[in-house]
Amino acid sequence: MTLEIAVFLSMNGKAKEAIEFYKHNLQAKELLLVTYADMVKRDPSMELTEENKDHISHSVLSIGKTKLMIAEEIMKPDEKYQTGNNFSLCIQSADLTEINHFYQNVTSDTRVKVIRPLSANMFSKAYAVVRDPFGVDLQLMYDPRLR
Repeated sequence: MTLEIAVFLSMNGKAKEAIEFYKHNLQAKELLLVTYADMVKRDPSMELTEENKDHISHSVLSIGKTKLMIAEEIMKPDEKYQTGNNFSLCIQSADLTEINHFYQNVTSDTRVKVIRPLSANMFSKAYAVVRDPFGVDLQLMYDPRLR
């Protein structure tokens, strides 16, 4: 499989609590857990404080065949957290051309708002965040591990 869509939840400081809830109540399996303290090792420019060092930067759980990603922040940092902007769909592909194609397609619609343009970052050669015309945030990400 080279393409998948995962649900991504932003938990406003309650990511650890949410992860434990899903593990306990839905038999979720923890596939990945990265804290802010882990992230600062990759990106020293990240601000690490005593309050946020144990916050979750990124996590991946599996519930049956579905992946659930959980982190602390919403996709658009300058927005105030509220129910409704705390979820997104993460569209991942092991095909870099496919991610580029998806990005070009969705951004050709003038109603789409680009939150983060497609570019490389510390965890992907190609990553973007856009808000579709219906208010749903879409993360587009190249992930060669899906091969």
